[in-house]
Amino acid sequence: MKRFCAKCGIEIGVFEVSSLGNLCPNCYMEIRGITVPPREVPLTICRKCYSVKFKNRWLPIDLSTEKSVENMIHAIRGIVEKAFNFKVFVALTLQDVYKIVSGEQTTVTITLDEKIHPLLKPKEMAINLDIKPNFSICPVCLKVTGKNFEATIQLRGFSNRELEQIKALVNKIIIERSGGSHNIQTGALWEEVDGGVDILLPSIDIARRISNIVKKMFNVQVKESYKDWGWDKSKGRHLRRLTILLRSRNA
Repeated sequence: MKRFCAKCGIEIGVFEVSSLGNLCPNCYMEIRGITVPPREVPLTICRKCYSVKFKNRWLPIDLSTEKSVENMIHAIRGIVEKAFNFKVFVALTLQDVYKIVSGEQTTVTITLDEKIHPLLKPKEMAINLDIKPNFSICPVCLKVTGKNFEATIQLRGFSNRELEQIKALVNKIIIERSGGSHNIQTGALWEEVDGGVDILLPSIDIARRISNIVKKMFNVQVKESYKDWGWDKSKGRHLRRLTILLRSRNA
């Protein structure tokens, strides 16, 4: 017994009758259609370092590398896929990233790849999407700007040449840890004081890493101490600041 599509009249098989409601695949996709997202997507960007927020994380945007394009694509794709539950492919250039972080509303092309039926091939459709940047400030920049540092490394008794070596090391570690979005100027505070240098850092983990490397590079005395400097209302406990004193034994 022959069966025909209820819309266009083309002959169909048992699969189309039982699974697609008496429709051929083309008519089924035409009637079901494809979910189209809104033409504008907001994107939260740090006004200081240009990192982009996605799933409570801040993805670094280093405008000197193509990695910034990958992270921006990852954020845009993730926002759209989370909201509409289908796969998308985002076409983006480094020039587009520059426009977005400068506050300019930018149009990019995304390709939707939605599986309308488990047994049918995904249907693709390219649309233009306006990216609207909304500026905020990331936790690292907030701490540095407000001078709410978690740790201080005190360098005492080092020569100027040794201090320059340590400064380059600190800069390298901050760049690596931040994915290029921060350096020693934006992700820490290097202060010259009587007898040496204080390095103020937004993270205890970074402070310990720097301290461990300096201890391997130089012959130093080490002293650590904690001091209460505030109250964490969300956790109901004191905020503590770590101080690591590194004193050169060659002084």
